[in-house]
Amino acid sequence: MISKYIDKLREGESLQADEAEQCLSAILESNLPNEQIAELLIAFSEKGETADEILGFSRALLAKARPVPLPSDVIDSCGTGGSGLNRFNVSTTAAFVLSAGGVPVVKHGNKGSKRPNGSFDLLEKLDCEFDFRDDRLEDIFKRTNVCFLFARTYHPVMKKVVTARQMVDRRTIFNLSAPLCNPANPQYQILGTIDVDMGRQLVEVLRHLGRKRFLIVVGEPGIDEISISGHTHIFEVAEGVTREYQISPSNFGIAKRDYSEIPGGDSDENAEIFLSLLQYQTPEPILDMVCLNAGAAFYCFGRTDSIEKGFDLSKDLFTKGLVQEKFLEYKRLSSKQEGKTKRIEWMHNKSR
Repeated sequence: MISKYIDKLREGESLQADEAEQCLSAILESNLPNEQIAELLIAFSEKGETADEILGFSRALLAKARPVPLPSDVIDSCGTGGSGLNRFNVSTTAAFVLSAGGVPVVKHGNKGSKRPNGSFDLLEKLDCEFDFRDDRLEDIFKRTNVCFLFARTYHPVMKKVVTARQMVDRRTIFNLSAPLCNPANPQYQILGTIDVDMGRQLVEVLRHLGRKRFLIVVGEPGIDEISISGHTHIFEVAEGVTREYQISPSNFGIAKRDYSEIPGGDSDENAEIFLSLLQYQTPEPILDMVCLNAGAAFYCFGRTDSIEKGFDLSKDLFTKGLVQEKFLEYKRLSSKQEGKTKRIEWMHNKSR
């Protein structure tokens, strides 16, 4: 069923977006051997994925996604991963900064594939709930301005390719397409990737997916976030116009830091860093990095008219304790006990 696509890729030919969409749809709607799916993923990787191929896979995943009762006039911030470096969950932390600053956030993500270092590993370690019925999800978002969509819940069809991805044991086209498949269809996005050429491809994908405004960022030394360790290459797209430029830590009065100086690791270490950050007690490099990435998101959404002003706003929110307040509000409202109370209220109102 997918043999023709494997053969085409092995000959060095690329798939059109429609072909790529049909290819993944065939995998998700049938029970193909894991070995054959793995062959396809390797063929994509060895040829090099194109914008059309990533777009086709993204469309197929979105078509099968569980719908969400959320608005699209929101922002998401995530990355494609692949750096292999120890890291702190910058975009997850930035979600609370943004919501504290009045920007609505619907963050889509997952747990780490090899280590417990993903966004949802951190949330779990912080005792934050994130898997809800639609009515609770909608209520929490309305009250806090932030929510988190666990990819395994909203893309259950991905179970079909788990074994094949493990067999391949390398970055695949799913690492590039899945971060684009937030079922809320956010109109604003910060997307990080580790390679400038791939960033250029992803510009075209997000255009076709209909994003209103987005930034694609590639940080030194090959990280999928804005860096304080060197230059960050940015593709900014707004109203159909693309700007390509670089920023440096010095532009924001930040001392350049070797990446090894920036703390980060698995969820245990990252949870400690997160909690100290809320109390403004964390090492300066991680605070600068979080505020710089949140600042770019404030700018992307139009909350500020520059990344620099967004950076200053982010620091102000930390110093005033508003980020800590937002996190504690989310944790309280998302707790199982709060959910139990809400469920009782809902049943009572329904019976009246």
